Amino acid sequence: MSEWIDFALYATLLVLILVFLPRHSRQFTLPTIVDRNPEWLANHRDVAARLEGSGWFLKACYVWAAVSVAGLLGIVLDLIGPPLGAVTPKWEVLKDLNSTFVIGGFLGWGVCVLLWYRWLRTHVPLAAARHATLKPRVTSDYLALPWRIAVEVLTALHLGAWVVFGVLGLDGDTRSVRDADYARYAGDADYWSGFAFIVAMTVGFAFLAARMPLRRPGFADRLFGDRLRRFEVGAAYLLRLTPVIAGGMMISEHAYGLDPDRGGHLLLVSVMISILLLYLRLRPVAPPSPSFGIEPRLSA
Repeated sequence: MSEWIDFALYATLLVLILVFLPRHSRQFTLPTIVDRNPEWLANHRDVAARLEGSGWFLKACYVWAAVSVAGLLGIVLDLIGPPLGAVTPKWEVLKDLNSTFVIGGFLGWGVCVLLWYRWLRTHVPLAAARHATLKPRVTSDYLALPWRIAVEVLTALHLGAWVVFGVLGLDGDTRSVRDADYARYAGDADYWSGFAFIVAMTVGFAFLAARMPLRRPGFADRLFGDRLRRFEVGAAYLLRLTPVIAGGMMISEHAYGLDPDRGGHLLLVSVMISILLLYLRLRPVAPPSPSFGIEPRLSA
């Protein structure tokens, strides 16, 4: 497999996280304040103008995106070697470097989000409480039955494979190998601790998917309508595939002697890209209009 495939997927992920996601999210800054307290923002037009004119966050994201993609490109073109002169496959260097850039981007993003909400709670008082009409919500309202069945079947087959390989000690030819390394591995605590970890991931993501329709509505729901809940449920079901991918990597490595690290990691990156693309497709249902005459920007 060419390293250019790895580079293309990693660069796509970085551009989505560090370019499109910040641009898409920034348009909701003023509407968030309007939803919390429109009168406060109407009396603080200087704050609205300052927030609208501030561009340091986007610029910081763009710089990090440029550095990240350039670093990956340098690896592919052999302009940058492995750290400390280590003998490491190029795809593995790309994987580790991409993970570093993504983690750095998310940490910076998370710090900015926390600071923003701290400022919001400190300076913008809540307006009169709203009363929402409650209605029962279930997963079937937001995700088609074939997709739900497919995820459940894959999950059941995956967990069943763990049990079969662990109890019977089967190799790639589905024959008993009680004297083989895998049979010894399958019988020890490491195998079953790995299985417990996969089960915990499966249960955790399944619980998350089940709770999504029951989440209490907020500003984002008023802005996006049912589209937001549909995105959340779809993303939660995509996340339910990550234990299947991770568990499949572990089984194929120990049962068949394969090295699934590269392919499995690219699959996980593809899941992240799919979730981000689903989010970026969200568009406001009815853009809120602040009472002070400044229209928030609702398009990138």
